[in-house]
Amino acid sequence: AQPAQMDSRLWALWEEVAASLADPWTITEMARRVHLSDKQLQRLCLRELGRSPRQQLIWLRMRRAAELLQTQAKIDTIARDVGYQNPFVFSTTFKRVMGWSPSAFPGRAKASS
Repeated sequence: AQPAQMDSRLWALWEEVAASLADPWTITEMARRVHLSDKQLQRLCLRELGRSPRQQLIWLRMRRAAELLQTQAKIDTIARDVGYQNPFVFSTTFKRVMGWSPSAFPGRAKASS
């Protein structure tokens, strides 16, 4: 979805979420922020984005993680920065979504010890 075509409530929500990816976002919290029920948010996201709010949250987190992987930050630090307390869960999710493990991601800068 292109920003100009996206529902303004969703645009504002995803801007807020992207600015604080480390927060423990829930569907209920996201829906509350845009004054919708969980079900309404679910339907709106599926219609506008073709994915659920949870899938969109994961996509935003993985996209930001891919950007951070081009720095020398350690993977466990990146995991925390994008909302994952467990680096293993982060790595598994990253590989599923992006097709590469974080350590093998193209453009990965090697972290200094």
